[in-house]
Parts: sequence; structure tokens; C-alpha cells
Amino acid sequence: MQADESGEVSLTREQFESMDMELGDPAPRLFFSSVAANGYIEASPTGSARIGTLVSGRVRQINVATGDRVRTGQTLFSLESYEIVLLQQNYAEAAQRLKHLKSDFERMEQLWQQNVGAKKDYLKAESEYKQMQAEVEGLKIRLEMIHLNPSVIENGRIVPYLDIKTPVSGTITRQELVLGQYVEPSKIAMEVVDEDMLRLRLELFEKSMADLAKGQVVTFFTPDQTDRTYQAVLTHIGKTVSPESRTVECYAELDKEDRGHFINNMYVEAAIITSETQARAVPEEALIAEQDGNFVLTLIREEEGRMTFRKTPVQTGISSLGYTEIRDENLKNVLLKGTYNLWVEE
Repeated sequence: MQADESGEVSLTREQFESMDMELGDPAPRLFFSSVAANGYIEASPTGSARIGTLVSGRVRQINVATGDRVRTGQTLFSLESYEIVLLQQNYAEAAQRLKHLKSDFERMEQLWQQNVGAKKDYLKAESEYKQMQAEVEGLKIRLEMIHLNPSVIENGRIVPYLDIKTPVSGTITRQELVLGQYVEPSKIAMEVVDEDMLRLRLELFEKSMADLAKGQVVTFFTPDQTDRTYQAVLTHIGKTVSPESRTVECYAELDKEDRGHFINNMYVEAAIITSETQARAVPEEALIAEQDGNFVLTLIREEEGRMTFRKTPVQTGISSLGYTEIRDENLKNVLLKGTYNLWVEE
């Protein structure tokens, strides 16, 4: 359809309804100013664990696989090695040796206090006792670090293997072991991530930092589901600019109900809402954009089943999410839907 020389265009009520057109007034709507950012879903520092060993050994048993849920303290796998046995033997022997040296030291101390023993014998006994005390304490700490009980070992019970346990609850996201494999202390054998402690890490360019404040809403989506938007709340704003990327790291807290939808290190696209304004607006499809400005079609009369519209200039403002602000206060009876079907520029 084309407008006549007066800039008017008309159609029947029947045509209007068959083309699913819509008539109405500009309506109040919230507009948001935002800062764009790229981001990643990741576990907080206390919500994930990369698990290795403090001693080398051969994998004796594997109890979990990738995707399994585990709880804090659960055994993930076990190692066996000569080093594990030797450490326990050294502790047991040193603990017994310490008892003898302690007895000798206490005896020499009594003799020295009674002016019976020689000072050099007392000092020698004291030195040997304290040296062995330090050695036993060091071995004891090493055993406790690998979760072996020194008291049990002192009583002569030595185990040939070591159980490796998880320090956090969560899901196994990485498992790189096979039975019989020799594992060095520097190797990361498994990774556990607690989905309840996932958060959003954002990377923002330094020029965007001035508008940020804690508590602002973050909207984001994953590239494979652009039609589904999630929300988070900005909780931490970084104070250091990366020299390589010129970005600043910020963090946002996810809604608890949404955390189950994500996996660790998932990429997302986000926007941090920095301000919001309410204004009267129309759908962007209601606008006719021309070189000399923006226009809408307004209903000027309806007679004998025929509707007549006129192209009306409008002052527009901000646009967001498919809507545009209209600054003309008295604008009414706007064709909100179907403008493209009705208006064909000459």
C-alpha cells in the first residue's frame, strides 16, 4: 500500500484484523543503560579442588569417574608405594628412639642438678634429644598431611597404601588416572567442582569501570541459547587492569535456582545494568525511519468500516530490547504492529 499525496493511507477494518495489526498508545516502559562484558562460569576458590598427592606411588584403586557426585572426605583413589611404607617405618623408629633419648636426657638432667654428672654429658643428651624431637615432629606432620594417623603407626601398625580423599563436596569434572599408573606429587589427578559455589567471572575494559557499583544486576546468556537470559548480582569489582587484555576482572553471584544449568568454565555474554529510566515507548516495528527523521502511523478517522492513517513525525529517545522511547506527550492511536505491511515508501 502507498500513501496518497496528503501522506495518508487507508485500509478496511477487515484487512486490519486479517493482517493481525495492533493499535494503541505509547506505554510506560523501563529502559536500561548497560555495560557489555564477556564472562565465564567458574567455581569460587573454596568451591573447587584440584587433587594430587604429596607422595609418589602406583594407582592401586579408583573409586570414582567423571560426573560422579562426591562428598567431603570421600576416598577418590588409593596409592601404594615403597615411599609410603618407608615414611611410616622412619616415623615408628624415630618415635621409639625419641623415647630412649628422652629417658637419657631426663636422667642426665637429674644428675646435673645433683652435681653428680658432667655438664658436657648433660648438654650432649639435651642436644640429641631435641634433634630427635624435631625429626619426629617433622615426620609426624608429613604423615598428618597425607592423612595417616601417627598414633596408630607408633603402635606398630603400618599400611601399605594411601587413600586420597576430596576436601570438598561436588562433582568430578576431571579424572586422568588408570590402574597401575605411577603418579608424581606434581600431577593433578582429579578435579572436583561444587555447583552450589559457581559464580560469574566478568572481563570488562577499563573505560567501562566508572559506571560500575556493587549490587548492580547482570543479565547474561550462553551463545548456544541466546533466547534464554539469566541474572546475577555484581559482588566484586577488580582494581587491577590486565596488561595483556586491558580488562578488569569482576565477579557476580548467580541465582541459586540457576546454578544447576551451568558447568565450570562455560563462556557467556553479559551486560551489567548501570541505570534504569521509565519512559513512554512503542515497539521498534512501529517506527518508519527516513532521512528527515522518524515517523509513526496514527489513526485519524474510521468511517464506514475503513481506517485512515497519517504519517506523523515523532521525537525518539533511547532504544532497548525492541522498544524506542517516544518524547511526544500527546501522541495517541499509533499503529503499533503491522506498519511494515501497511506503509510502502514511494
